[in-house]
Amino acid sequence: MTRRLGIDANILVRLAVADDAHQVNVVAALLARLQGEETLYVNISVLLETNWVLRRLYGYDRAAVLGFLQAVLERREFEIADYEAVGNALYLCRTANVDFADALLSEMNRLAGCSATLTFDQKAAARVPGMELLA
Repeated sequence: MTRRLGIDANILVRLAVADDAHQVNVVAALLARLQGEETLYVNISVLLETNWVLRRLYGYDRAAVLGFLQAVLERREFEIADYEAVGNALYLCRTANVDFADALLSEMNRLAGCSATLTFDQKAAARVPGMELLA
């Protein structure tokens, strides 16, 4: 039986930034003790917050953040909510130079059966596949 533990964005931030040795060691120990089917569940808000914190508070460039999120997506220890949408959004970000939050929103809606995601954001409507300008 799978045991799933939810995590907060600060867990991922510690992995990316390694700015608090004690907390980094605690996270490393947690990852090391996960067994078999145990996973750390990463919901969408955690991914969005991690993206925001790394970009705005720590000044990581876009490529570094996308690389980190891709690495999280590929690790066995992490179970990513809406895995397909996240993977597609990361791909769009790398290939079409779009915002992660916009790409993720559009992909989640597309996979939920929406024919379009309506927005007032002109830049997103012009760049993100599936987004359409409302007015």
